Parts: sequence; structure tokens; C-alpha cells
Amino acid sequence: MKKFTFLLFVSVNTSALPEIELKSSEAIQSSKTKSGEILSPTIQDKLQLTEELIHSPQIIRKMINRAIDTRQFHLLSELNRIYQKTQNPDLILLDYSQAIIYSLEGKYSLAIDLYRKIIAQYPQFHPVRLRLAQVLFEDQQNEAALDQFRKLNSEELPKDIKGLVSSYILAIQKRSDWQVDFGLTYLNESNINNASSENYIYLGNIPFKKSADDLPKKANGVGYQVNLSKNIHVIGNHSLYFENNLNGKSYWNHHDFDDIQNRTSFGYQYQNAKTKWNLLPFYERRWFAGHKYNYGYGIRNEFQHWITPNWQFTFAAEFGQLKHKGENKVIDGNNLLGSTTLLYAFNSLSYLYMGVDRLQENLATRSFSSSRVTTRIGWGQEWWGGISSRIQLSYGKRKFEGMHSLFQTIRKDKEKDFSLTVWHRNLHFMGITPKITFNHHKVKSNLNTLYSYKRNRVYLNFEKSF
Repeated sequence: MKKFTFLLFVSVNTSALPEIELKSSEAIQSSKTKSGEILSPTIQDKLQLTEELIHSPQIIRKMINRAIDTRQFHLLSELNRIYQKTQNPDLILLDYSQAIIYSLEGKYSLAIDLYRKIIAQYPQFHPVRLRLAQVLFEDQQNEAALDQFRKLNSEELPKDIKGLVSSYILAIQKRSDWQVDFGLTYLNESNINNASSENYIYLGNIPFKKSADDLPKKANGVGYQVNLSKNIHVIGNHSLYFENNLNGKSYWNHHDFDDIQNRTSFGYQYQNAKTKWNLLPFYERRWFAGHKYNYGYGIRNEFQHWITPNWQFTFAAEFGQLKHKGENKVIDGNNLLGSTTLLYAFNSLSYLYMGVDRLQENLATRSFSSSRVTTRIGWGQEWWGGISSRIQLSYGKRKFEGMHSLFQTIRKDKEKDFSLTVWHRNLHFMGITPKITFNHHKVKSNLNTLYSYKRNRVYLNFEKSF
């Protein structure tokens, strides 16, 4: 099941921070409402009086401070432009507001440089240090962020700011802890052996009746998954990454189809606020029907990047080598996988994605080798009343390379897949939200009587992260 992860951008309400007066202490000269709040239209009106403001640096300086304090960050770019034209502008204030602009634009490295520059000159500017720590946190520079938050924690700060700093420290520590994901699924399958429902195989005009073992079998059981991972920080945005994924299925009425797969990966990871890149060598083993089935090794490359706050691009490539025992050595070989996904997040409640996957299997027996191309589209939505859903449609074509030994023709399959998952966000216990998934999979093969089939599955999923 494909999982999508959205980056979380954490920010602090600066109205809770002490107002930063870098040089000026003059009262702000602008219109106020009856409650005393400054309206942004008043500031915007004053922006039209550029010439007057250039000759009134104290006013423009106050306006910048007020825009920062009231989080009207969209005004800072124009205010900075005007303030730079005044005589002897406060360079620290310019750097500070420009750093905020950079962080909003996602230019974290430039924002960090400016915040560090200010802290180097004025180490007691705690609001600036807090913003520096936050941007480092957002940019996934965990050790550097932790250092800044700990320095803040040693100072005398307002109680609410102390609590905020402590929350960040706990969040950073959690990032570097072992991450455990556990899932349990009830399985109800209509065609566990992916068999055609045709009762006869025809060789020419001669029919051959299938045995019961060659027809679709129903099965019930339980699926489980345990994923264990840890990020080992090296420097800056660079780290070592360990991951172990265990997936299994056990059917109480068909143990001859029990299946367990385990993959262990360890390699390099780069991550900042917009981008994550992994290069992970791996080793894997598979057990089928209680016996060792195969083992393999290879390398996987994963790249994920938020192009804009709404658009995300994901790419994965993998090369693997598989080895089997006994009579299954005929399917020894390697596989090459490539996958791209483009996702658009309309807002926090809805997203749409589409992607293309290509799998090439080069096996010892050419008639078993194949290439498959699959296109897919999906939509996730949070509805009113606490209901959420995720739907995916996919269509693929698979072509084998050699003649089939029985039919003396090249096998070609068309694959269709539909999956719908539904859950209620307010229905949970012990931090677990049950999810119901229905999956329909259909294969139409030119070797119809042997390889065409359809399969329906119903899942009841329970997932928990520790």
C-alpha cells in the first residue's frame, strides 16, 4: 500500500514573543481601530507615500517591527525596499526581516546565514535565536537546531516560550529515536492463487480439465508488518539511515500460501525541508509455505522533492538480484524498477497524484522474463463528519520475452486495479484508527485459460507508530 508523507512546517506565533526593538523606541505613527490594533490597509496606504517614508526612517523602522510582530510578513519585502533608501538604515533590522522573507520563500540556507550573522553580533537577541532554531528544525538540521534550543532553554524566558522550546527539543529527540511502525490486517481473499476460473485448458482443439488446485481458492487470514528505522546524524543535512521491513501473511485455512518477506537496508540519507534523498543497499529474504524460498540483494535510490508548497515529485529506482533453491533456480535473475509520482495537494484536506512504474525482470529462463509498465492515479480526501478516503486506479501492460513452453506463443497481460480505503478520523482506540480497504484486481491475458483471472480482497487495517 502506497504511503504519502507530507512535510510539516512548524512556526511560532511571534505575537507571543517580546517585540524586537533593534534601535528605535519611537511610538508608531499610524491609524488604529477602537481596540488599538493597527490595520494592514493603513500600512499599505503608507507604502504609497514612499517619498515621505524615505525621509522618515523612524516611522518605516517602526512599521517593519509592527509587521513582524503582527505576522504581516507579506509587507516586509516592500517595507525593506523603502527602508534601504533611507539614511543610515538599521542593517540588523534589514537582515532580520530579510531572513524572515527568505524562510517564507523556502530559502532556508540564506535565512540561516542572516540569523547567524545577527546572533554573532548580538547573542542576547533571544527572539532571533528562536527563529534561527526553528528554521534549522524545518531544514532538518537537527543537531544544529538542538544546540540553539538548548541555549535558549538555559535563559530566563517567558513561561510559554520555555514550553515551546521544550516541545521542539522533544520533537528533535524523537526524530533521532528508533521509529517503529506496526500494522495488523484481516485478510479475506477470493483468489489467493491468482488462478483463472476457466475449467479447461485448450491445446488446439483438445480440452484438458483442470484439477481443483488449478482453480481459484478462497482464503482468510491475517497480514502483519513491522517497520523499524533509525536516522544516525552525521553532519548538517547528512545522515546514515537504517531500515528493516518485515511483511507477512498467514492464512488459517491455507497455510501452503503463508508468505513472509524481510528486507534490511542501510545507507546514506540527505534531508532538508523540501528534499529527501536516500541511497540504500539492501538484503532480503523470503519464506513461502514455511520454507526458504529466495534471497536477494541490491540497491535502491529514492528522491522526494516539494517543487512548490503544493507540488511534490517523487522518484525511485531499484536494482535487485534474486537467488532461489532447487527447481526454482529457473527464475533466478535480476530486476530493475523505476517509479515516478507527481502529487498535487489542493490543501490540507485533499490531494491528487499520478505516476508511472516500469519493472524489468531478467530471469534465467527467458520465457519467464518480462517487462511491465503501469500508470496510476489516486485521490485522497478528508470529508465532513470525520470521514476520510483514498482511492487509486491503475492500468498496466506486461509482456514476456520468450515463447511459452506449452502454448508456443509470447504471453501478454493487461492488468487493471482498483483500490478504495475508508476510515473515520474520530474512531480510534489506543492511538489506532481502523481502516477498511477493498481491492479489485483483474488480469486479461492472451493465454486466457491459464493466466486470466480476477481477485477481490477486503482488508481491515490497524496501524500504529511508536
